[in-house]
Amino acid sequence: MRSKLTWMLTPLLLVLSINFSFAQEKTISGNVTDQNGLPLPGVSVVVVGTTRGTQTDFDGNYSLNASVGETLRYSYLGQKTVTRVVGASNTLNVQMDEDAETLEEVVVVGYGTRSSELSTSAVATVKTDAIESFVPSTSVDNILQGQAAGVQVTAANGRPGQTAFVQIRGVGSINASTTPLYVIDGTPVDANFVNNLNPNDIESLSILKDAATVSKYGSRGANGVVVITTKGGRSGEAQVVFRSSYGFGERIPDPFDLMNTEQKLRLEKEFADLGVNAAQSLPGANASPEERARLLALDTNWEEELLRKAAIQSNSLTVSGGSEDLTYLLSLGYDKNTGIIDRIKGFERVTARLNTTYQAKEWLNIGANISLSRNTTDLPRDRNNVQNPFRAMYDYNPWDPLFLRDDNGAVVTDSDGNPVYNPTTTGFPIALALQTEPENNRNFLIVGNLSADMTLSDKFTNSFALGATNNRFNRTNRSLAGGVLQGFVGDANFPGTQTDNFSNTLQYNVSNLFTYNDTFGSSHNLTASFLLEYNERIFTSLFATSRGFPSPDIPYQNVAAEASNAGSNEARRILFSQGLFVDYDYDGKYIVSGSLRRDGSSRFGPDNKYGTFYSGSVAWNIARESFMENTPFNNLKLRASYGTSGNQNIGDFNFLNLLGFNTYNGQTTAIPLGVGNPEIQWESQAILDIGLEFGLFNNRINGVIDYFKKNSKDLLLNRPLSQTVGDEDNSILANIGEIENSGVEISLNADVVRGENFLWSVGGNITFLDNRVVSLVDGEDIINGNTILREGEEINSFYLERYAGVNPANGEPLYLDTDGNVTNEYSPSFQVLLEDKSPAADLEGGFFTSFKYNGFGLRADFVYKAGNYILNFQRQQGIAIGNINRNQRVEAFNYWKNPGDQNVLPSPLFQNTADQGTDRFLEKGDYVRLRTLTLDYNLPSRFVNDIGLDSFRFFVTGQNLLTFTNYNGDPEIGLGSAETAAPGNAGFVPGEFSLFSYPQTRSYTFGFEIGF
Repeated sequence: MRSKLTWMLTPLLLVLSINFSFAQEKTISGNVTDQNGLPLPGVSVVVVGTTRGTQTDFDGNYSLNASVGETLRYSYLGQKTVTRVVGASNTLNVQMDEDAETLEEVVVVGYGTRSSELSTSAVATVKTDAIESFVPSTSVDNILQGQAAGVQVTAANGRPGQTAFVQIRGVGSINASTTPLYVIDGTPVDANFVNNLNPNDIESLSILKDAATVSKYGSRGANGVVVITTKGGRSGEAQVVFRSSYGFGERIPDPFDLMNTEQKLRLEKEFADLGVNAAQSLPGANASPEERARLLALDTNWEEELLRKAAIQSNSLTVSGGSEDLTYLLSLGYDKNTGIIDRIKGFERVTARLNTTYQAKEWLNIGANISLSRNTTDLPRDRNNVQNPFRAMYDYNPWDPLFLRDDNGAVVTDSDGNPVYNPTTTGFPIALALQTEPENNRNFLIVGNLSADMTLSDKFTNSFALGATNNRFNRTNRSLAGGVLQGFVGDANFPGTQTDNFSNTLQYNVSNLFTYNDTFGSSHNLTASFLLEYNERIFTSLFATSRGFPSPDIPYQNVAAEASNAGSNEARRILFSQGLFVDYDYDGKYIVSGSLRRDGSSRFGPDNKYGTFYSGSVAWNIARESFMENTPFNNLKLRASYGTSGNQNIGDFNFLNLLGFNTYNGQTTAIPLGVGNPEIQWESQAILDIGLEFGLFNNRINGVIDYFKKNSKDLLLNRPLSQTVGDEDNSILANIGEIENSGVEISLNADVVRGENFLWSVGGNITFLDNRVVSLVDGEDIINGNTILREGEEINSFYLERYAGVNPANGEPLYLDTDGNVTNEYSPSFQVLLEDKSPAADLEGGFFTSFKYNGFGLRADFVYKAGNYILNFQRQQGIAIGNINRNQRVEAFNYWKNPGDQNVLPSPLFQNTADQGTDRFLEKGDYVRLRTLTLDYNLPSRFVNDIGLDSFRFFVTGQNLLTFTNYNGDPEIGLGSAETAAPGNAGFVPGEFSLFSYPQTRSYTFGFEIGF
């Protein structure tokens, strides 16, 4: 009986034990590698049918809980998805294979993506690993510098939050904007708003450069397109990543020295002894020994008094995950950079983002992204006068202290016991003015988009998208009662002034893309898309000014004694577009693409409202040919494209006769502002591109070479009018003029060493750029101060008087007249065009080297530029004889003293002609700069898992650490002085001159990143 019972119970117990073992969870760990055996960080490992999952760490290691019999799915972009069933072993190692089809999906070509193998376009992509090397950075456009061939980035200045000047393949226009179009997740965004984007949110930056892509954007693509793709969620257990860093920044030291008190007093005496009138009243000329000793004791370093080390802080939190049908990513960010100016707050930004996708039906996928950001900036006065703290730093005499001193050398205090600021010899105490003349900007930006991708059949799809941006801008400019400026321009009866500016920019974009996709036979593949798009931008602004404030602590105009000025306006513009895009390939070897787009813009008159733009491109995948078998090439593609695009980035209503309004004799009156031209139309561009892409030895070496030629035609320039017409400028805007940019771009990347634990990669890019003016209005030169536009010559060539050195016999400055004759006379009429000398570089780019070893990483990124020239007005001011009442550079001692002196400055006796601005101060702007150096370390998974984390990374980053240049100052100049020349001003040329703008800074940050 017992044996029979045992026989009956044994199967039952066996089944129960099996069920128990299947249900019992255990820890599964392993390592994931690519097809070459290299570890793959960030691989998603999910237990199928559950929300349990994790990601591999830097070394490709992972661990998670699973039960015997459950299935693990390993997925990674660019690799084929792998599944494994959990068995008795607690270790599951996986080697993944490259999935070419998945890799190809990430290439952005405009209004979607396309296989890189089937792309006929010149597209440069900057991916996450390169972007992270530049974080923290307060602006996305600065990240682009040196990262992509054909992209010229000139940092405006070093002010935190300042955007850069970005041009793609040269100067595309003379009067219209040359800034590229920025598109974030399909939504167009004004270039001025990109500093609101959190760089931690960026997945990739794609720069569209040739006709095959920019023509798809028609009238908005003339200056190229920067497509920004933000990160999204992946199916699996929620992944949380927190990143935090802190550091400091400082002004990049000058390559020259300012005088201390002893040196300045000595120079003053030397000039006075020579008979320089301006030096006669200075202390160096007449101070008693006791007074001289007192001044020497006051020796002041004004850089230390006005500047500080900037505090740089960055924090971000990202939560991402999802299921098979729904993915999400939520990110929060906070960035702060106090800047290097003491007594003001600097830049601060708060961001939030939510990206989601939902597979609502088998045939319907819905996406919704929204981001919110707010930044605040305290601004210094960036102008060439006493209100500029950087000018003060160089101008203030070293014997002038920060605070007033009494006869005993003690600091003078006011009735409240506060130290009294010294007005200095300028009469303007800038340290006090920074506190009594505050200026603050606030931006609140919302960027959102909704999309619906519908699969109508196996051949027809439809994508609908609605995107919108809304930016609210506030600016408050105050002059406090009793402040510095009140003593110059204030009214004692109405102490204190305040101006508030407000503007709201709303832009929305609606697009619908209907696509047909089919394969004929087995090798003919055809895709055709039809686009409808509507874009509207509404800009409203208002301002108000009041005076007479009871207290500096109440910054609201409703408490002011008198409202003194106010105004408002609104501007709208609409763009309606239709497009047809066709792509064909035969067996992936021979590829043809074409596009046709028609835009209608409200910026042009009824007869020229519409413009048509087109492109055609071809490519040959040589690597797919049979004769390429058994060669080291795994990728070899030849492509070519030609097409047109347009530029509508001009002012509104130029086709109409315009009137302004003012008051006359107490009555409102109309004032003619300009004569309209109903015939104006798009500035157009014709772009030719021929490129070669290659990859060797399983893509250990890969590169791209492109030749391009871009002709910008129908440029909108001012045609002179008869003075009897009544236009205030005696001109009318017309489509006259043409410029040409051409060049060669080369990008090359290589994995020098690929080992199991060691990877060494190098890469870089270079752009050789040439440009010229083809035609102008009636062939006449256009002179913009120190630069000129002339047919057949380089765009914005320098137009200056020529300096011929110092006469060694008497120290007199010499010049060349227009015929090249040496003369001791100076005349502005001696200006001539200086061939091959302009602010535009002949070549520029960047290069990097990266090492990875057992969790350690080291990456160095360099940027460089050559062939450009800069007018060094800052040096001119620092050695000007007429500026002897201000501080000088030590270089000022090197003036002519004795007959026969060579390589010296002119004698101070010739001040009237020696101080003139000529090509004497025109210097080459060539430089190589170590933009970033990042060292990081990822803790091994065995340590991380013990503390319940998925990953832990430490990093330290330095920016602008080294600069190699012969320029007498900082060569990375975009904005010389915002008051003297700024974007939007007539004739503004980025990088033309230096003049006390906010200097570039170098920084050191330390941080960590944890994932759990």
